[in-house]
Amino acid sequence: MTLPRRRRPVQTVEEAFGPPLVPEEQSGNLSQLEQRLNRTMKCTAGKNQVYIRSLLTGQGTTRPRIALKCPLRRDIGLTPEVFYEHIRDVCCGNHEECPAWQSFQARHVVT
Repeated sequence: MTLPRRRRPVQTVEEAFGPPLVPEEQSGNLSQLEQRLNRTMKCTAGKNQVYIRSLLTGQGTTRPRIALKCPLRRDIGLTPEVFYEHIRDVCCGNHEECPAWQSFQARHVVT
């Protein structure tokens, strides 16, 4: 017997796209930005997980942007997708302040 899959609510393109693009994403080289964020990642869940994301719409695609799918956020019921500012400030900055990281630390005791 298989368990039924939980359905995520349908999102509009704007909701799925995330927050507005920041100037670094609009004018910079996204490949270089992705590589730099992957190099400076402090959170173990985000190591080499930053990618360039573009969504298909009914009329084309959205503008490419920097994103990361965080498995720790999914574990605590938050949306797993995070974008450039969060990645830069939290994942590559002070990841100890992240509620998903704190929850992970509380669940896993270091021996």
